Amino acid sequence: MSGTVVLYLGERVIRVETGQAASFATMTPHTLRSDRGPAEILIILDHNGERSHLGT
Repeated sequence: MSGTVVLYLGERVIRVETGQAASFATMTPHTLRSDRGPAEILIILDHNGERSHLGT
């Protein structure tokens, strides 16, 4: 939505800037951090992602 984030996705490091999107399986080890200031992001999980994180 605004700002830039760095997405650590498994062994990969990806810069995601305003207007860009990233889509990945949430079972892949991942983390996000803002890069050079505040960032606002929108995260959408589908039912499969929700179930895998809840362990149901």
